[in-house]
Amino acid sequence: MKVEEVINAALAYLGENDYDAGKDKAQDDKIKLLERCVNIMLTEIAQEYLPLVDECEVVAEDNRFSYEQIPRRVSRIVSVKDKDGNKISFRQRSFSCNVDVNGRLKIAYRYLPSQVKIGEDCDVDPAVSEKTLALGVCAEYSMISGMYEQSEGFAERFREDMRSCVRPSRSVTIKSRGWY
Repeated sequence: MKVEEVINAALAYLGENDYDAGKDKAQDDKIKLLERCVNIMLTEIAQEYLPLVDECEVVAEDNRFSYEQIPRRVSRIVSVKDKDGNKISFRQRSFSCNVDVNGRLKIAYRYLPSQVKIGEDCDVDPAVSEKTLALGVCAEYSMISGMYEQSEGFAERFREDMRSCVRPSRSVTIKSRGWY
């Protein structure tokens, strides 16, 4: 989903239909603030609800590798494996990760989404809908603007939608019955 789609949906929830994020209003202060709110909500969703996970290869020297080798902003290292696929123990530090071996390693990590602007795609889990993200943006925007009661209403609707995104889907099975 595009940033301007989320902002336009948020503007509709806020009752501000005279704005359009995709048109000539991109330099407007309200649109810029909503763009910041989109980035805040993308980070919150990735940290608290649905983490973004990726894998890459790094080279460990002196029993550590730097996060500068990883293409995205690291939130947390999930696993480290050597070239044979064996798990390696690791200790995460502020700017690097200590490991027991040197050489080429494959890591799985959680990352934070990069800052997005109007015209770009949102880096968010596919389970999150445009509506859910727009409600979160409205909650954040209302809080920043001092509309606390309205913010709490949007925040509650956002949390309810996120619960449905995070909830695992269960398959219903019916026990087979015997004939007597």
